[in-house]
Amino acid sequence: MRPQATSGGRLATIDLLFSVLGDPRRPLDFTLVFHLRESPGVEALRAGARSARNTYPATGSRVVNKSWFRFDEPEDGLAVVSTPAGDDAVTRIEEFIDSPLDPREQMPVQQLLVANSAGSGAKLVTRFHHAAADGLSAGLWLGHQLRVAYGEEPPARETSPFETLPLRTHTSPVRKSRFAYAGPSDRLWSPGARPSRTRRWLTTNVAAAELRRGCREAGGFTYNDLLAACALETFVLWNRAHGAGRDQRVGLWLPVNIRRQSSAGFGNGTSRIRLYARHMDAARLADKCREVRRQLSWCVRHGEWAVPEKTPLMSLPLWASAPLLRAYLGRPGVDMTTGVFSHAERWAGAGGEIFRHVEKIECVGQLHARHCAGIYGATHAGQTWLTFVYDPNLLPPGDARRLAGMYEEQIDLARRELG
Repeated sequence: MRPQATSGGRLATIDLLFSVLGDPRRPLDFTLVFHLRESPGVEALRAGARSARNTYPATGSRVVNKSWFRFDEPEDGLAVVSTPAGDDAVTRIEEFIDSPLDPREQMPVQQLLVANSAGSGAKLVTRFHHAAADGLSAGLWLGHQLRVAYGEEPPARETSPFETLPLRTHTSPVRKSRFAYAGPSDRLWSPGARPSRTRRWLTTNVAAAELRRGCREAGGFTYNDLLAACALETFVLWNRAHGAGRDQRVGLWLPVNIRRQSSAGFGNGTSRIRLYARHMDAARLADKCREVRRQLSWCVRHGEWAVPEKTPLMSLPLWASAPLLRAYLGRPGVDMTTGVFSHAERWAGAGGEIFRHVEKIECVGQLHARHCAGIYGATHAGQTWLTFVYDPNLLPPGDARRLAGMYEEQIDLARRELG
């Protein structure tokens, strides 16, 4: 697998940021774990992966300076293990996620198939470096691979051209929400002080249909607003249970899609807005959801999500711009909020009916250096799978389970209030 001598395509601004801002303690990648009802077979998945790398050429490339360089003959990037028991499978997946993924040395999409030696089911574990793709693009890539693997689409034999992903712009974006605190948000309480690169996770599920109906009937907010409000409230209660006063500053980092065409285009089309716990403690959960909707609407309308197309630092050589970018974006006054909440709700737009072969989705998202935990959700086939990702050096497994339990209590409260 050799890189070509010529560049395949220049990295967009967001891609370049992800390619240079990686910290050994906080890798800038995320993993989707698809629990397949029945695996289409190893060779079929390999063929699908090669086809996806042709269709989305950055995923068959590596980063050189500020450009993608296509490998002459990209490998499929699929490793295979067979395990007899569930615990063994978890260990293999943890080792896979803990291993290095450097887009300057490797293709930015790597896979592990964990086959069940006792049955037909399998876990397809796919790591995406954020320099190449966001969550929606991951769905596009996996949807293509599975359609080829299950024989529903012929494989792509030729490499598609590199394309620039068109993003929305704003004429006069704000840098900070009017709901923000005077300073950065408080961190989520944790007993540990030394972050590590290790990510562990636990996943719980929520029946989505009843709650969606309750949100529609209550009016003024969406199902996604409800899930975000539960995350915000969980962080408030968690910090309060560990000594924070009522004047604590709790914020939520919420990824948002900024593509010009919301469900089309491969690459990085995700920015963020920040939401804050500005509601009264005694407010009903439905009112807290409406407050989330109010803040979200304001931030979208005023462009807090906007990403500059060009900055002076980007015009510098990479050896000069990379350390300056790290210093600028990592300065203490930047509000990285208390924790991240992300939710993918519409998989049909990413891959169509092919996801009928998937019975469960887990997302092991990235953790920022200032976060000890994050919540990543995926709604599929009437279920919302919530993956609580944590650094065990900062938040031991028992504390992570208690944090997830607090979130589940908020969901129970929502069922009672909206039922």
